[in-house]
Amino acid sequence: MTIVPFVSYPLPPHDPALDRVAAVLDPILTTLGFAAGEVGASGGRGQVIFCRGVVDSTDGGCVDLVVDLEAMPEWRITDVRYWGYPSDRWHLAFDPDSDLPAQLSGLARTLPDGLL
Repeated sequence: MTIVPFVSYPLPPHDPALDRVAAVLDPILTTLGFAAGEVGASGGRGQVIFCRGVVDSTDGGCVDLVVDLEAMPEWRITDVRYWGYPSDRWHLAFDPDSDLPAQLSGLARTLPDGLL
């Protein structure tokens, strides 16, 4: 019997615009106890997830900050929310009508106060 080591299935590269979301928000969110953003995308939709673990969790579960994006045709943020509270979702304010650079600039200014 030959044992073959596990190798993850190669995923296609994602759009660099999603990496930009993590690059802008990582320095802010990591100082607030979040792990660096993890990027995923498929079919014109993407997410950047920042895990905070059980810090500030009211029920002992993992709390994540999730940034949802959609290509319309340029990438834009469609939702920003905490995920993992008993109420399941807590949506944070952002400007849905701006382009991605303006949305990221706004989040960079408001997230530190909104998450404390």
